[in-house]
Amino acid sequence: MQFVKGNNLPRVRAANRSSILRMVYHCAPITRADIARRLGLTLPTITTNISAMIAGGLVRELDRPENADQRSGRKSRLLDIVPQARKYVGVEMQGTDSAVCVTDFRGQVLGRAEAPAADRDYEHNLDMTCRMVRDLLAQLGLCFDDIDALGFCLPGLVDTEGGILRVRPSFNWFDKNILRDVRRRLGFDRPICVENNACARACGASLFQRELLNDVQTFAYLFIHTGIACPLILNTSGSYGSIVGAGEVGHMVMEPNGPQCTCGNHGCLEAISSNRAIISRCMEALAKGEAPILRSLCPKGEAPTMDQILQAQEAGDPAVYLIVERAVYTLGVAIANIDNFTCPHTMLIDGKLFGNPANRRQLLDVARRNICNVSRGDTDFIFVEPDRYSGARGAAAVAIAHGLQTCAE
Repeated sequence: MQFVKGNNLPRVRAANRSSILRMVYHCAPITRADIARRLGLTLPTITTNISAMIAGGLVRELDRPENADQRSGRKSRLLDIVPQARKYVGVEMQGTDSAVCVTDFRGQVLGRAEAPAADRDYEHNLDMTCRMVRDLLAQLGLCFDDIDALGFCLPGLVDTEGGILRVRPSFNWFDKNILRDVRRRLGFDRPICVENNACARACGASLFQRELLNDVQTFAYLFIHTGIACPLILNTSGSYGSIVGAGEVGHMVMEPNGPQCTCGNHGCLEAISSNRAIISRCMEALAKGEAPILRSLCPKGEAPTMDQILQAQEAGDPAVYLIVERAVYTLGVAIANIDNFTCPHTMLIDGKLFGNPANRRQLLDVARRNICNVSRGDTDFIFVEPDRYSGARGAAAVAIAHGLQTCAE
């Protein structure tokens, strides 16, 4: 949490208002006195800013007062954000499908939609996704003037400052100017925030799942889907933390002579343990006449889904069991490497693969056996239930975090 003291009064006032608003957002319910104490600002400064935020509809006083001050007998009122004060659009464009949502200032979803992509073409995907945004707003009776900012996330290496997707090798998407292309299609003239979809989910957890994180200082968010990423969030206590690095652990080499990855290297984690890799191995097994239980679940020769693969695993399909076991084991070693290097207080693990409790047990067993004994060794591992809209809601969280920096000005 940053605040400014000095002689540049407009800058000081704007920075302090932003810090105060963020404190209310992350620490509510909270009193004016507590804000002053935590930020090291005077109570008159807090009172002046809070009064302006209340008048502007951003902050409200709760009906229930805090305990009376023992010396003055005055009651300090608790403060909170007004959820209806702002609206945000969140978008996740996977390339295989897209999901969009509209949220309030607290991340409560007001409406949502999803649709599969017809092909992997970037322009087609973006056209469809932007139509979904327009259609959803129309269904909710909203227009772009009602939206304060838009968050857009997708897999790959993202330049968040420029709003550019630098590379997504599995789709041959390179140097795509998401910010420019979305603005042109939607005619939206307010902030557009572009982020990697794993980082967006981490941002969503930081803003909307404080009870799950128990106010930890640092956490990692391991996301397993068509790719694998694990961003690290620092200093989340009392504010939205900073994302460290791109989190592209999917291209950490686990088997130097292993299967080729879409990036061109061999033995990447993503080439062994991602949903795409697991489905590919299962299709190879089916082509060889193996995996009889899985064959019975997808008799038309279609590519199996992760749900079908997990169902076959639980039913005892030997070929599927070996494929999944290898994927989970490799992920367990990767988690140990991540933990040894970063020592997060908590690691959230988000992947359909862990809908099977047996896979959860194997993963944690492998990870804990490979975590260095001289490290802290007390990382909490928490499995997140997969949610189709967690990426879109995370994108909205990225936009909200941006708004917390600017909407108090």
